[in-house]
Amino acid sequence: MAYWDQPGASDEWYTPKHVFDALGAVFDLDVASPKGIKTFVPALHFIDERSLEQDWQGFIWMNPPFGGRNGLVPWLEKFFSHGNGIALVPDRTSAPWFREAWRGADLVLFTPKLRFHRPDGSVGKAPSNGTALLGIGEVATEALERASAAGLGILAKPLTNLVSDHPKPEAVVRKAEPIPPHSISKQDASVEVAAAKIKERALGWGGRFAEMTELDAVSIAAVAKEFLERQPRAITSP
Repeated sequence: MAYWDQPGASDEWYTPKHVFDALGAVFDLDVASPKGIKTFVPALHFIDERSLEQDWQGFIWMNPPFGGRNGLVPWLEKFFSHGNGIALVPDRTSAPWFREAWRGADLVLFTPKLRFHRPDGSVGKAPSNGTALLGIGEVATEALERASAAGLGILAKPLTNLVSDHPKPEAVVRKAEPIPPHSISKQDASVEVAAAKIKERALGWGGRFAEMTELDAVSIAAVAKEFLERQPRAITSP
């Protein structure tokens, strides 16, 4: 469930079926399910109220309500504390919450603008932003790799060393330490070219990649290039 309309709107929007087809995974739990409405989420169990107050178990799917500038923060804090699942968020790469989440994820899949579904089954117009799927845990990263191979989007991860802390409910528990600049494979000209092309393509999707750091842009290209070499059709035009 998410609120993907303009600020102040109250319409709910649900993730389209082709996203789950591309992921090829079954979730143990949808932690932000709409009450009394069947969606496309292939989950065994659903939480439709007071989710942040309940225990989350197993491999989860999270498409939370976004309400307000920092409405996603408590959801992301609980998501990273749980440590096993996929979260769908807008790719607001300049927002502090996104930068924190970006560096805490094991893998990220940037997608074109998704046309979300309304409760009545109708399909809405494409939102102003693109989307990102944040994966944490082995099952999640495998699902995101499958989705990228199916053409859903571009794989990425920050060039950082991730360190886990003990769970803290008031903060995202996975912190990032920058990798020394010399470890970035910028000597590989093909990676730099790929970074420019990916950035240009993603801008057409409605994301805010122009605001991403050079380090992050190159990391997207490096991961995409590595995966493309293993799976030749992993990256396709939207």
